[in-house]
Amino acid sequence: MLYSEQQGNPQGQPLVLLHGWGMHSGVWCTLLPELQRDFHITLIDLPGLGRSAETLPDDYNLASVTQLLAEVAPASAVWLGWSLGGIISMTFAQRYPDRVSGLITLGTSPCFVERPDWCFGMDEATYRQFEDDLAANPAKTLQRFNMLQTQGSDTARADLKSLKQILSEVAPPQQALVDSLALLREDYRGLYSSTEHATLHLLCDQDILAPAAMADELALLQPQAGIAVLADQSHIGFLSAPQKLAEKIRTFSL
Repeated sequence: MLYSEQQGNPQGQPLVLLHGWGMHSGVWCTLLPELQRDFHITLIDLPGLGRSAETLPDDYNLASVTQLLAEVAPASAVWLGWSLGGIISMTFAQRYPDRVSGLITLGTSPCFVERPDWCFGMDEATYRQFEDDLAANPAKTLQRFNMLQTQGSDTARADLKSLKQILSEVAPPQQALVDSLALLREDYRGLYSSTEHATLHLLCDQDILAPAAMADELALLQPQAGIAVLADQSHIGFLSAPQKLAEKIRTFSL
């Protein structure tokens, strides 16, 4: 089974926190103290990553990932997914609608890679080079990715240091990195359009991986969803400013 743990107030609002590509649930270390009074929090490490390194499906796809999540997730909860975790959370909500009371995505994009009709992602050549680099030198490539996640923020240096420390706790195996990265190539605009759960999409104004400039496009894809932009934050800005994210979670969930 996937690694999971519970923290916070057992009588509080159930909340699942799902990390992004290459990381593990330790990424929420600065956010947890802001939420523990009001929420009963479930932390889960995605298949092959973090302390779920030994739990790697033969076919790494959204169906197999959400099936594994269903084994450890609470009966019902608000789900917050960061980056790739947002896509996985939305997919879980569609497959297990009664187990999700609301959705929050953070730094999540319907298309992390550019399309002819979507200009808010990484260009195809850059993404393909990233795949090649990951296969050749995963440690160096993950370090480069962490720099992209912190880029643009006033706290970039401190955030990068925190990311390195978090990753050093549990090094992700190369195969899991390769398999899970493939999920970021897909076009998930149909997933957004078909999501019926109450949803809040949080974007960060300094994020270069899921740029806030796509906010109007998200509104067209999912008109009923809330959309908010966190000021002065990069893709991983919540490490240094967890209070901003915690307040958005409380307003949405309580």
